[in-house]
Amino acid sequence: MNNIYSYVTSNKTIVWLTIIVSVLFVLSLFGRYIYIDDAWFGEQAYWFSKLGYVRVPSIIDYYDWENRLFVYHKLNIIIGAGLLSVFGWSPEPLRLFTLFVYLVFLFVVFKGLKISQFKFSKPEINLVLFFIIVNPQTFLYAYTYRPEILVMALGFFSFLLLYGKQTYLKVIFSAILAGLALLVHLNGAMFIVSGFVFLLIRKEIKLSLVFGFFATFISIFYLYDLLAPGNFTSFLFQIKHWPDDITTNLGQDNWTSVFLSALIKLSNEHQRFFWSHDVWGLSAMAVFAVIAKGKALWRKHKEIIIYLIVADLSLNLFGSHIAEVNMLLLLPFLALVSAAFVSELRAGNNRLLKLITLIIILFQFSVVIYGFADISSKREATTGISEEILSDFLDTDEKVLIPYRLIFNQLPTKKIISYKTMEYHQVENGKKYTRKEFIELANQLGIYYMVVVPEMYSNNKSAMYPWMYDEFNDIEESDKYIKLSIKSGNLKIID
Repeated sequence: MNNIYSYVTSNKTIVWLTIIVSVLFVLSLFGRYIYIDDAWFGEQAYWFSKLGYVRVPSIIDYYDWENRLFVYHKLNIIIGAGLLSVFGWSPEPLRLFTLFVYLVFLFVVFKGLKISQFKFSKPEINLVLFFIIVNPQTFLYAYTYRPEILVMALGFFSFLLLYGKQTYLKVIFSAILAGLALLVHLNGAMFIVSGFVFLLIRKEIKLSLVFGFFATFISIFYLYDLLAPGNFTSFLFQIKHWPDDITTNLGQDNWTSVFLSALIKLSNEHQRFFWSHDVWGLSAMAVFAVIAKGKALWRKHKEIIIYLIVADLSLNLFGSHIAEVNMLLLLPFLALVSAAFVSELRAGNNRLLKLITLIIILFQFSVVIYGFADISSKREATTGISEEILSDFLDTDEKVLIPYRLIFNQLPTKKIISYKTMEYHQVENGKKYTRKEFIELANQLGIYYMVVVPEMYSNNKSAMYPWMYDEFNDIEESDKYIKLSIKSGNLKIID
């Protein structure tokens, strides 16, 4: 077992495994399926580029979103709007921006950990990069227009500046980065809280106050479009009526409710770490590391562990709802702890610990390979398909209900409505619609056409619209896009 462990965790093997996954990641970029997040945030960036504010006209009759959306990830959308203004309405500039941030992040991790005060050797740095790159979440989200990769990078850069001996200049730059993380996504508040508390724990009171001042000053810019009369009220109203529970513990009526909500949310924090197989591997490794080698890791990497604990608690208490994707914000710190643990085991002879560690590593690698296969199976020329399908709907005044990804590159040539409209109305009413209720709502909203995609009717009895399976179960071509008219109150296939 010792020999096997030494071979699998050797620098050469780890580097080759990382290279293999890196190559697969590059291959996965070609013809990659457009995810719903690309469309959701992309539409917001598109309208910001045109109007200077966010609206979501593809989701109608839902708390005025089609006219003005106040709840959005400010800096991420502004950057996206700038990219679309330069390169045009397309998913590529948005996703390439995320990829660029990810690559810069990896470069900074590689260079930053070489600083002697981190006590990471070159093989240990390669292990850190392994746990970041050989990861199902980065494999997916490093080429998706979501804010988490950017928040992760800004937060980790902020931490790097706080580590070790401090100067006022380093603390100020760290605070600015933490404040920018909040502007990208409100969950970035975790890095403001973490930096402030981290300095307090180190008894650097003056530096913590400097950090808090500059981080707060940057954060205030989040309010730039909420100061006009009525805007902040609309912002709070839209948060309260969001289709997912995104309120923090502070979104309560009184202090008793805040306290109880915080306790309940803290008690459920473990769900974030074991949400699905995408996060099981690294979560298990980090937990196992603390249990098996907690004292040794604390002795060598005390400040990293302290920051990780504070960051996780801050994300829970001051962030939005518990969600798997937010594990990305903790990823660098979990990778640091896991890498130190794997390296620490090399010197020992505990076969059981090494066996469990090897199983986790192989599991992580296997899940990434599965993710590559899944992404590859969904390849399609989405923008070409959307242009071909929607060209049949010549009347631009009539609304067409479509899967969200088909908005590329169709804005604003058609009155296209996303299925998210129907989904969110279902959430609001607390039930899934029957076929009859679905058609009735569509007619009330003035939607006369719809496009059905394969995943909506192929083995889909448990999905958002389970009646679709029965409606189209006689269709032989599983990859067929179906165009339908619902003007008369009945579904009629358009040839």
